[in-house]
Amino acid sequence: MAKRSRFRGVLSAQASVMAALLLLFGQGCGADKDPPGVDQTPTGEDTPPPDKPDEPDTPDTPDKPDEPDKPDEPSTPEGQTTFTSADEPFTEGYLGEEEEEEEEEEEEEEEEEEEARELEEGDIYRVLGDGHLLNLNSYRGLQVIDIHDLTNPQFVGELQVAGTPVEMYVVGDRAVVLLNDWGGYQVKADGFTVERRTGGTVLMIDIADPAAPELISQLYVPGSITTSRLARGTTENALYVAANGSELVEVSPGSWQYVNKTVVKSFDVGSDGLVQRTEIELGDTVTAIHAEADVLLVARNGFTWSEEASQVSVIDISERDGSMTLRDTVTAAGYVRSQFHMDFRDDMLRVFSGPRWNGSASSHLETWNAADPDDIVPIDSEEFGTGQSLFGTVFLDDRAFAVTYLRQDPFHAFSIDPSGNIVEESEFVVSGWNNFFRPVLGATRLIGIGVNDENNGRQLAASLYDITDLTNPDPLVTRTEVGGESDGWSWSEADWDHRAFAVLDDAVDTLAPTGEVEKGLVLLPFSTRRIVDNVRKPFYGVQIFTYSDTTLTRRGVMDHGTPVRRTFRVAPQAAANVSDQELSLHDQSDLDSPEERGRLELAPDYTKVFAFGDYRVRLKRPTELYWTWDSNLKLEAEVVPSTGATQLAAPVARFELPLDAQIHQVGDLLVTLTSTFENWVGKVTHVEVYDLSDPTTPRKAGTLDTSDLPPTGAYYAGGASFPTVHVANNALAFLRVIGHTQDLGVGWECRTHAVAGVTCFGQEGCTYWAGQRTCRRIGDDEYCNGGFAECTDHAGADTTCTPADIGREDVPGVTQTYCYEYVPRRRWAQLDVHVVDLSDPDNPTLAPALALPPADEAVNVLNEDGQLYFNVKRSVGAPDDPRPHTQYFLTPLDLTDPAQPALAPSINVPGHVLSVKGSTIFASDKVWGDQFIETAIARLELHEGLAYLRDYRQFPNRQVNAIAVDDRGLPVLTHSLIWQPANTWYGWDANQKMITLAPVPAEEAPTPAPEEPDPAAPSAFNVLSEVRVGSWAALRDTADSRALLEVPGGVLAISLEQPEQPKAQAFFPTWGWPEAFVVSGEEVLFAASYYGIHQLNRDTVSLIPYSTE
Repeated sequence: MAKRSRFRGVLSAQASVMAALLLLFGQGCGADKDPPGVDQTPTGEDTPPPDKPDEPDTPDTPDKPDEPDKPDEPSTPEGQTTFTSADEPFTEGYLGEEEEEEEEEEEEEEEEEEEARELEEGDIYRVLGDGHLLNLNSYRGLQVIDIHDLTNPQFVGELQVAGTPVEMYVVGDRAVVLLNDWGGYQVKADGFTVERRTGGTVLMIDIADPAAPELISQLYVPGSITTSRLARGTTENALYVAANGSELVEVSPGSWQYVNKTVVKSFDVGSDGLVQRTEIELGDTVTAIHAEADVLLVARNGFTWSEEASQVSVIDISERDGSMTLRDTVTAAGYVRSQFHMDFRDDMLRVFSGPRWNGSASSHLETWNAADPDDIVPIDSEEFGTGQSLFGTVFLDDRAFAVTYLRQDPFHAFSIDPSGNIVEESEFVVSGWNNFFRPVLGATRLIGIGVNDENNGRQLAASLYDITDLTNPDPLVTRTEVGGESDGWSWSEADWDHRAFAVLDDAVDTLAPTGEVEKGLVLLPFSTRRIVDNVRKPFYGVQIFTYSDTTLTRRGVMDHGTPVRRTFRVAPQAAANVSDQELSLHDQSDLDSPEERGRLELAPDYTKVFAFGDYRVRLKRPTELYWTWDSNLKLEAEVVPSTGATQLAAPVARFELPLDAQIHQVGDLLVTLTSTFENWVGKVTHVEVYDLSDPTTPRKAGTLDTSDLPPTGAYYAGGASFPTVHVANNALAFLRVIGHTQDLGVGWECRTHAVAGVTCFGQEGCTYWAGQRTCRRIGDDEYCNGGFAECTDHAGADTTCTPADIGREDVPGVTQTYCYEYVPRRRWAQLDVHVVDLSDPDNPTLAPALALPPADEAVNVLNEDGQLYFNVKRSVGAPDDPRPHTQYFLTPLDLTDPAQPALAPSINVPGHVLSVKGSTIFASDKVWGDQFIETAIARLELHEGLAYLRDYRQFPNRQVNAIAVDDRGLPVLTHSLIWQPANTWYGWDANQKMITLAPVPAEEAPTPAPEEPDPAAPSAFNVLSEVRVGSWAALRDTADSRALLEVPGGVLAISLEQPEQPKAQAFFPTWGWPEAFVVSGEEVLFAASYYGIHQLNRDTVSLIPYSTE
């Protein structure tokens, strides 16, 4: 792939590198306490950045240099080749010893239809008239699905936005999406600085091209959105949103507390975006809103033990542009729980309310005269259901019905005359309760959705009530439970969300068992546990009921597999069921035995992605693992084309892999590693090889079962960590970590830290002491690492610090010391290497083991394009200096013949090796500074078995947090002040910066002065850019000229295509840090579990322009 920058390291062919390494016959050593070979080490603070280099004429597609006929013999470079670094040996101390919408319309079918506009309640799905389904998914955002062919539903497009779906509307070719818990990043005008934004949000998305939904606008809603309504007009549309939140207010001088805050916001919904119109603050917490004609009813409550009653506010929404006016507010007798507890018609406000905290209180039905909406006057009140909780209610023109519950379910019927006078006409007692009612069959019957709690169970059930005679002492016609055990439990989202189920008149035409014609349909999701093969297993499905005016019949069940959130009709005899994980489509021609026609996974759990030329392989965990473990399940590997969206593409091939396998790509092979324990043998490693040389026809090749391989996993100890299985050229290398321990006698340690007490961090002029110091004595050697400074913060600028020489005695109010005696032990790891030869995929074999010298302490293992290097260190002494020192070495593993691996001679390098790019090595060195051990970065050139120092930059008084080297050989670092104040929250740092360096070209290298003793002193790198980054961002990797930072919620990509001007490019939600970033063509891929497979290219943009709203 062409790289679009002239900053590229000098790369050599791998074979020539190995040839150079194998020429090494000896090594040097040294123990200077000064930086390697430099009298005055260059620093990032003292050297100003160079002028910005001229742009190349063709930055996007540089010409490929001609291949020379034969490489010239390289000349021996000048520069230091022996290195000693500061060391902080890892020791362990011991103290002496070891230690609502179609249904809502049905409810109001008796009302006159509004002429001017229609009020609509949103939902998480919308069925479009052109055979497409819009789905709002918790992980993948807005999904466009083609359901023309019920047997083969397919993704058409997707716009990923992370957040909890609230509801959605479709206005023309625009989708209006409401989310809670949205988390994303705003980018400021400088193009780099980002700020995290979370909470409620409203998005308008262009769906004119279903294959490429596009975000048009995004507005924020303070707090958490509870619900919304859309008013559809002939020419204008308006959106009304209610949200709960809180804000910190000063209730008295010096006394602050959080106060609940209700906000109702309105927006004009235009084709170009959303325009905010009105915001009304009401206080307390919204419990429900109800829209009727030109009125919005908002119920809210203070949510304290002393506040039982709810307030109901009337908001005038008659203005067609979305503007609102707050009218009068009334106080109900009790708690208003849902939208169905409120009603407004014929200038009359009607409200059901019940007890919340007070178990002995009653429920009430109240009416008010609202002819003057600014002066609402009470009419009547009816008390009922003393000591019982209020559940489902429903209002009709001159009637109302309610259910209360305390171990039994009284069904209350009320009449309400045109003047608002209320009479309770009857009370019928039955077990269980109903959460929701739907009027059906011309409002002569009610369908109740609730629970039957007989026989110590809790089963979801549907009930049929006759409501033609309010005085009928026995209005319950029949009740039928969902399928399952008679004494079992079942539950679903229909317990609390009326949009989870469906009730439809004239939807079917079938006969009840007793011969009556049933035309009504109820679809009720449920979750339960069933006994399968003597094991209780979870079951998720949708129960089908049909009804007439005298019957309610339980029919078949649509098996879904995961908890159903919505169920709805998509064709005259077909239904769709949606969960967060999948969509299932069922033919209901036979209502007693519905047939599944098609299924589509909505948020597969992708764990890995690999690149194989023009194809990619994605690994998917079974959906069943979300709820229960089953060792018989398998990982599914799906081969898809490399064009388009990798997570949406239809597979061209599939094959299965072991569920618990560790999986590696070795060239054109996928290799799985699993382990079992067998009698008399112990742990046996099983190696299985899959040949993808033709990805469209994957083939299982050879296997190897052996007890001679070390455990697979990762090594963490002594400040070092690395995987124990590594991919090499035609091979896998397994590392056996052999631990060593050395007693170092008796030691003591004193830890001194700055005293806390300052709370003004980040404010202009805030001054405080910062730093910490650890002094150790082991045997006769005593040394200290650390120090202190007096620091002053500056708003919007760097903190300034003045180092201070503070001795062993504490300074009152400044430092505090704790000392203790302990038994120091040095622990380190030695490596043995076991290679599995995969040069013949059908016959993997185990090569002879290799052992690194026992004195070589393992630090890191590098894998550069299949070539393995072991980074080790050896402790050394420094004359007249008790501080620890060490020498680092790089040991290549020669796999020219994988059947006969060999260790090449070691090369002395300055510190922890970061990368090897051709003949160029980058390393992170440790140097004893004035107070602390400090970090430096080095670039070296390999020649005839020696590493020659070419560039070196130390970072005095800075703490280097992370270093990565990009594909062009540009080091990228994050660093901050080395002095940290005491007792700040973990990770807080207002001074973190990201710096991008470039090696100094040979023609720009400074000419040494004649008096300088070392004419080969290294250059100090050029600083291309240095920018401030938030303390919550951690540099983790680079890929394809991008810096990848771990930030709250996921991955932030910073473009370094122009390294002098880094730009924040995109944010991707993840669960934890991705296991690997894969460069495939012009894209970077990484798997993010249920969030899918993210793809980053030069055109990817997902950041929002900065807004203070």
